[in-house]
Amino acid sequence: MKRVLVIGATGLLGKAITSKFGSDTDVIQASRNSSEYAVDLANPQSLQALFDNVGIVDAIVCTAGVAEFKPFAQTQDSDWQFGIENKMMGQINVIRYGEKYLTQEGSIVLTTGVLAQSPMPGSAIVSAVNAAVEGAIRALSLELEHIRINAISPGWISETLTTLGMDASQGIPTSDVAQYYIDAINTSNSGDIIVAG
Repeated sequence: MKRVLVIGATGLLGKAITSKFGSDTDVIQASRNSSEYAVDLANPQSLQALFDNVGIVDAIVCTAGVAEFKPFAQTQDSDWQFGIENKMMGQINVIRYGEKYLTQEGSIVLTTGVLAQSPMPGSAIVSAVNAAVEGAIRALSLELEHIRINAISPGWISETLTTLGMDASQGIPTSDVAQYYIDAINTSNSGDIIVAG
C-alpha cells in the first residue's frame, strides 16, 4: 500500500486532495490544527518532528503556507519575514527534511500559485515567495535525482472566489485542482511547475 503524507490536510485544497486517493493509499494527514499530526510549517523543529513520527512515505504533498497580501507601501519587515519563514522556507524545508523520508523515486509536490507568474497590485510578498519556491524546485531537481520534486501553481479556485464574493465562474473547482496533485505524484517530471487551470 502506498503511503502519502498531506501537509495542510484540513484546508480546502488539502481535503480535496485527500479525498482523491483510493483504498490502495494510506493517507497521513498533517496540519496546524490536526489532532493526530500537528505541524507548524514555519518551525523547522516541528517539521522535522513530523517526518520522524510519520516515517518513510512514497509521496509528500504540501498545500500549507501563507504570506501577506497587502499594498507594497503598507508592508512591514515583519510581513516579509512571515512570508519568508512560512510560505517560502516552510515549503523549501519540506524538501530539505522530507527527502530523507521518501522511498526511491518518491515524489514531493508543493503549492505555489498564479501570482508567481502573473502578479497584481498587493501581491509583492506572495509573488516573491512563490517564485522563490519555484526556483528552488527547479534547482533542487538537478541535485536530488533519487526523487521527483514539483509544484502545482493553481489559478483562482472557484470556492475561494465565492467566499470573496467574486464570480466563481472565473475559477477552477477545488476538485479539479486536486487532480493535478494526484497526477503529479504519479507521472510528473522532476522540476516541473504545473499550472492548474
